Amino acid sequence: MAAAPPKQVVIICEGTVAVMNAATPNAIKYQWYLDGQAITGAIDNKYAAGKAGVYKVVALNSQSCASEASDEITVMIETIAKIDFPALADKTIGDAPFKLKAASARPITYTAIPAGIVNITGDVATIIGIGTVEITATVAGTNICTNAVTAKQTLKVKSIATFATLVNPVDLAIVTSSENRKVNIEEPFEYTLLIKNQSTTDATQVSVTDTLPASLSFVSVNNAMDGKATYDAISHSLTWNMDELRANAYSELRFSAKAIQHGTIKNMVKVASVEKDSNLANNISIDYKDIPGITVPNVFTPNGDGRNDTFNIPDLTQYKQNELIIVNRWGGSVYQAKNYQNNWTGDKLDEGTYFYSLKVVNNQGVQEEYKGYVMLLRAAI
Repeated sequence: MAAAPPKQVVIICEGTVAVMNAATPNAIKYQWYLDGQAITGAIDNKYAAGKAGVYKVVALNSQSCASEASDEITVMIETIAKIDFPALADKTIGDAPFKLKAASARPITYTAIPAGIVNITGDVATIIGIGTVEITATVAGTNICTNAVTAKQTLKVKSIATFATLVNPVDLAIVTSSENRKVNIEEPFEYTLLIKNQSTTDATQVSVTDTLPASLSFVSVNNAMDGKATYDAISHSLTWNMDELRANAYSELRFSAKAIQHGTIKNMVKVASVEKDSNLANNISIDYKDIPGITVPNVFTPNGDGRNDTFNIPDLTQYKQNELIIVNRWGGSVYQAKNYQNNWTGDKLDEGTYFYSLKVVNNQGVQEEYKGYVMLLRAAI
């Protein structure tokens, strides 16, 4: 007796589907079944199965005669991991190491951002600094449910109040500034962070944090007058720590970054120390840097005089992909090109106003879109 063919089993992640295909000659429609019950409306040659169960399909010809049922396909669903991560109570510098108590059916790993406040080994956290830290519990993905699952909690680590910190507060001020020159996307430029202790009391355990916006890519630390500056790629944060900043002293850090998209970049930096600060208003500084995008001309004169005869878009070659669409005032397409080469002459078109849509993809894979109008004039201007 011949052995039965092996059953087909498909395992999918919770919330996704398995697309099943049927291809029977002369079939005009199909009927899919789940656990022996016809699925309403499932009459195409493809079916996206998102429920667990046993599926099969029959084919119907023009006379509505049904074929034999297909081999069964069993769909199983792997559930996405869940994490229960309870809130963390505030701690004080000097407290004993403590256990992180996130729970899941699968192994958990922990990370802390920014660095310098807690060290985590396994599920045990050791306090090493003062400030606020975000602790993330992560369960890795599987071959089926590939995305990692995370849960986050915030931990505040406070200093031990002393007579000196209460009676003799400090006044730390910070100013951040970027180079005063025009730069393009992917062109490195420099930021300067300047902090000053504007009091007669020394500041200790001084910490400066610059969490870079998504539109910036960190390049390098160029110079730190005091202490140590480190960049964490996961949190996108630059942290500058120094043990002490003496009364009426100042220090400076310079680092380079580059823009990955055009627009106005808002970069905010913060400073703090163990001591109470008498003026919190100057503990934060914001710099705004304009990164110009493509400048699209709004007129060209294709009259054969050798000047401005094509719709020329400067700096278009900086982008690895582009697509240009030109329409008239009624919305009808008059020109379209992928990887446009600045060669449109408006051939055989009347003078007048046309409208463009230009999509470009920069070297980071980010798409930008520009829309506007361009006037086609035959006379030179």
